[in-house]
Amino acid sequence: MSYLSYAKKIVKQTKFGSQLMSIFPKRITYGSLYPQIVQLYKWRESNENTRIEEFMRARMVLTLNNALKNVPWYAKNVTIDPLSININNVYDKLMQFPYTDKKTVMDNWQDFQNVNIPKAKLKFGSTEGTTGQGVVISGTFNDTIVSKIFFEQDLKTIRYDFLKSKILRIGLDALKKEDEYPIEIRGNRCFVSPIHLNEKWMPEIVKKTYEYHPEVIHSYPSLLYQYASYIVDNNIEPLKVKCLFLASDTFLYHHYLTFKKAFPDAMIYCIYGMSERVLLGVAKIDEEHQSIGYQLNPFFGYAENFRNADGNYELVGTGYWMEAMPFIRYKTNDFGKINSTGYIEKLEGRGNSYLTTKKGYKIAGISVLSFEDYYWDYIKSIQLIQKQHGDLILRVVPKENYNPEIGCRMISDMEKTWPGLFDYSIETADTPIKGRSLKANSIIVES
Repeated sequence: MSYLSYAKKIVKQTKFGSQLMSIFPKRITYGSLYPQIVQLYKWRESNENTRIEEFMRARMVLTLNNALKNVPWYAKNVTIDPLSININNVYDKLMQFPYTDKKTVMDNWQDFQNVNIPKAKLKFGSTEGTTGQGVVISGTFNDTIVSKIFFEQDLKTIRYDFLKSKILRIGLDALKKEDEYPIEIRGNRCFVSPIHLNEKWMPEIVKKTYEYHPEVIHSYPSLLYQYASYIVDNNIEPLKVKCLFLASDTFLYHHYLTFKKAFPDAMIYCIYGMSERVLLGVAKIDEEHQSIGYQLNPFFGYAENFRNADGNYELVGTGYWMEAMPFIRYKTNDFGKINSTGYIEKLEGRGNSYLTTKKGYKIAGISVLSFEDYYWDYIKSIQLIQKQHGDLILRVVPKENYNPEIGCRMISDMEKTWPGLFDYSIETADTPIKGRSLKANSIIVES
């Protein structure tokens, strides 16, 4: 076993692995892709667009050649000679590939594996399957580390380092049993169990996390909102952090307003991405219009739109960096129209977060989920739940000052904004409904 392999093993097995790995140069710990991605960002800073274009075309040539030569599904279903692909025609050749999607991949999973990479060199993971069937994904070390390299480059201004920065992590990987102590420090991270974000434990969690003095908070928006709301509602002094690193969840404008009160000095880095690693977007907050859009990173994946029968624009991505299991023209089941600069003004969410009206029309749930700031003085959270077409339940977790009149007013406002589309009802609960990853999804469609 090499020294580096032994060090990586220690990272997994001890509390101090991250400190040990941090002494190695990034070109060693992050592998061969690290200098290539760093160079891309340098070229962008110096406006060397021709070099960037040539490099990205060459990466796509590698991606398509790898798929055709080494991945059986593409070899069987794409009639392109790999030798015919070059940097001049590569994007035309890409358009000759068929669309793929989650079902296609899982129905033919073995045929989507690179036959030249031994299983012993692969890591396996799976998506949560919030749109139905999950996806099992295989990856080499380079495949699995690439996103971290992009994150660090995007966050250079705050000197974010995955192995060195003091990170407060609130997420599934911090989960503890209900009767266990919710806080644990491992290496450069302070882990807080998400199921302990309640009245019993919140005072202790806030006390200990403030004493930890994190530089970065890494969490889902819906979980961090619970933590931030406690700070704001109890008039606790704001926490000084450099950055909020948000992912894997719907990011609402009201989340942003609360985060700015609880963490006023923090930059907000909220990403749109997926385990398939085909696209990477970063949230852009428009305070004038009180909205959040996403800018796609052209270095990470090649983006397209597929317009479906309902007229909605599905995001389609081809990752530039996946070797073991390349996803080409992969339909993400996420929706939003991409403009010429790669900007998505309105990320409309997953296909299964579309609501069905009484007349059978589809409408993005995130569009409906918009309420006056006034209501947040009375409620902690809200979820839209549809159990059958045409019905819509507003499920709220109330604050102490909530009363039935507030609920009636919310329904009245919904009926004025979206007249005739749904039959509305409201229900209150002590906690929001959470999925397997403990995210409190804002839109839940069961019909």
